[in-house]
Amino acid sequence: MKPHLFICLSCLLLSGASASRAASPAPDYPMQVILDTDLGNDIDDLLALQMLINYEKAGKIALQGISLSKANVHAFELARQYYEAYGTGHPAFGYMSHGPNPDDGHYLTATLAALGTDTLPPAESHEAVDMLRRQLAASADSSIVMIAIGPLTNLAQLLHSEADSLSPLPGIELARRKVKLLCLMGGDYRSGAAPEWNVMQDRNAASTVFERWPTRLVASGFEVGGAILFPHERITGDFHERHPLRVGYEHFLDMPYDRPCWDLTAVLHAVEADSAWFGLSGHGHIGVDSTGRTRFSADAAGKHRYLTLRSDTVAAVLADRVRPVGKTNNP
Repeated sequence: MKPHLFICLSCLLLSGASASRAASPAPDYPMQVILDTDLGNDIDDLLALQMLINYEKAGKIALQGISLSKANVHAFELARQYYEAYGTGHPAFGYMSHGPNPDDGHYLTATLAALGTDTLPPAESHEAVDMLRRQLAASADSSIVMIAIGPLTNLAQLLHSEADSLSPLPGIELARRKVKLLCLMGGDYRSGAAPEWNVMQDRNAASTVFERWPTRLVASGFEVGGAILFPHERITGDFHERHPLRVGYEHFLDMPYDRPCWDLTAVLHAVEADSAWFGLSGHGHIGVDSTGRTRFSADAAGKHRYLTLRSDTVAAVLADRVRPVGKTNNP
């Protein structure tokens, strides 16, 4: 997700076996999803969260967890309270209490006010890495689709984590066993492209994830989301003027503006991978060089691929996926 400076079947399947014992593969739908987001830096994270809520209401996914890579308690509270207002499931929440981007940004407090609640610090520890370990340990093997749309701090911490009371497995083995796909927004896969913002916020974490993540990985680069602009008319047309998403969008930048859909592309591909919206590169490896640039090396045995834009209708598709559906607890 980009900051203002860059101006863009069933419930959780509980494994009865111990985390060290193999479980049966989970059915594809509802897809079991964990979202890692830096909600509060750019408005596209809130649009992406609304997309996932809509997918859940449609029975396509079950959100098992939402982790915040923005080290700001208001970001944690907005994710939790927005989901409680509009979501239908029971995801776990966690946030990075000491990490990148602790500022309030442009829309967190206004959006929380629109939800009608005061923000208070969490009553107990909600560290993201603990939540991720707990959720993965309780999940069936190869059942989780991980979607990461911010700096990769939390995922790097997961990979570095050791066996503990939550699971006898180290984090990298938990990811290997429980995650079937990591779909992330990060990097730029054009020749000579500049370092991308998500990568640069925690370059060491990005290097760790690209080097060590043990499952399939698909990256949506800056160039893909930057070519798709969310139509602002759909914000004012689809959302009531007091709806927190509209309030947040209108506070992020001066209206009218059409925001690039960086994070939304990762969500769309993760949930609708069989659609015709995107193409895929060949297999290979993504690395991060000393300047923060992402480099893709082709390799038929590689687990990494990146998205290419195939359709010119994706902006309208994304607007439809964001449009509020069903009954809500707020305007």
